[in-house]
Amino acid sequence: MDSAARRKSTRSRPAKPPLSERAVIDAGLRVLRREGLDAVTMRKVAAELDTGPASLYVYVAQRDELLRLMLDAVIATVPLPALPGTPPGDWRERLAGLITDVVHVLNAHPGIGRVSLGSIPTGPAWLDLFDRILGLLLAGGVDRQRAAWGCDLIALHIGAVTYEVSVAHPPAGAGPDALQDALEMRHAEVSIEERLAGLDPDRHPHLAASAAELAAGPAAARLALGIEVLIGGLAP
Repeated sequence: MDSAARRKSTRSRPAKPPLSERAVIDAGLRVLRREGLDAVTMRKVAAELDTGPASLYVYVAQRDELLRLMLDAVIATVPLPALPGTPPGDWRERLAGLITDVVHVLNAHPGIGRVSLGSIPTGPAWLDLFDRILGLLLAGGVDRQRAAWGCDLIALHIGAVTYEVSVAHPPAGAGPDALQDALEMRHAEVSIEERLAGLDPDRHPHLAASAAELAAGPAAARLALGIEVLIGGLAP
């Protein structure tokens, strides 16, 4: 190939976008949505960016840091409700809506919620989120110590709910539908209605009598009940 042809070939290639921390995070999220959390490795993310793994370490120290940055980027997309006035009025509804939004946003990126379990996230968006959650609890008259521990309970509940979605087999959908998909998969996996219908009422009288109720109800209503119990238990 002569030099003119080589120059033309080089110019015809699309230019690679410049690397940055944000570009690495976005590439990690693309891998996550396509292949799941376990597939998010420095090598896979580098391949997504058409570069080598060594190039990423300029922006991200290691995989664990990348996962924390990805979690924070997802949380940053959740709109935070304003704090209520005085009297606080609808603080419970605002808090319940915020927790629900967080669950749905995390479920749009299946597996990323697992990053919040086992360690305490400290990214800017996560801190913004829990500052607002704490503010809503305090606005509702919850004692400061109780409200502080309540933040832990809320974080654990969010992590547990989104973890169940992430481990569903086959994989659940994304966003609001993910909860329902995961619930139906869990029920189908163990044929829950048949198992409950076949219980010995002498050995398990309460389960047998509540078989219809245990299997009934959409995932959204179950999520709402969990949030209601959390907030109601913390409220003064």
